[in-house]
Amino acid sequence: MNPARLSVLAAALLLQGCIATQRDMLQMQSQMDDLNMNLSSMQKNQADLAVKIDGLSRDLNIFSENVKGVSSQMDRLSDRLDQMEAGLDKRVNAIGKTLQKQQEQVESALLPSKLYNDSYAAFSAKNYDNAAAGFKSYVSKYPAGEMAEVACFYLGESYFSKSAWQDAALAYATLLDKYPSSSKAPAARLRYAQSLLKFPQDKKAEAVSFLESVVKDFPKSPEAKTAKDQLDKLKPPASAGDTMRHGVPVPSKPAAPAKK
Repeated sequence: MNPARLSVLAAALLLQGCIATQRDMLQMQSQMDDLNMNLSSMQKNQADLAVKIDGLSRDLNIFSENVKGVSSQMDRLSDRLDQMEAGLDKRVNAIGKTLQKQQEQVESALLPSKLYNDSYAAFSAKNYDNAAAGFKSYVSKYPAGEMAEVACFYLGESYFSKSAWQDAALAYATLLDKYPSSSKAPAARLRYAQSLLKFPQDKKAEAVSFLESVVKDFPKSPEAKTAKDQLDKLKPPASAGDTMRHGVPVPSKPAAPAKK
């Protein structure tokens, strides 16, 4: 080969190598620039992140302080609620006691009426044992009660209906003794006389005197007609020996029958 041509070829190769090396250097420089830019960006992001972390840390501290404040307020509120609950319990207990006392007073006021009504219901149902027990309890517990004289009369009626003549006579005699002006006096005198006529011992004279007093003192009453009819059947002897009080015969209370 021609030496001159070889020289030209060598020069061309050398020039090409220089050009390639320069291009590589430029590429490397470009890559280095990119790396520097990325590093700068990362450093900036890291700085921003640090700022954000500091902000979050401050916010967390503030939140923690707020939580402590809220916790303290909750404790105070809890104490206040406990105090209110204790006070409310006292008020509720006081109201409960007041209501109970009022209820007892109402029941106490209603008890006599209930006792009488229950006893009368038993009498109406011909349950004379329960009726007698109820009326006897009323008369014993409430002698000044509104229905005392009526209860005393129906006590006699209960005994009369079950043929307990001595108990009946005693109840009628009690009514006439304690409540002589009672509206039940005519019926009580008649029933007292009728009870005496059922006694095993002779009480006819006393019975007649009471029948006569019904006719005399209450001539327009239904009991007067019944008494007159019974007197006509009895045709009693004179009743001069009877004990009188203000012109009215006084019942001799029969002894209470012996307990069985």
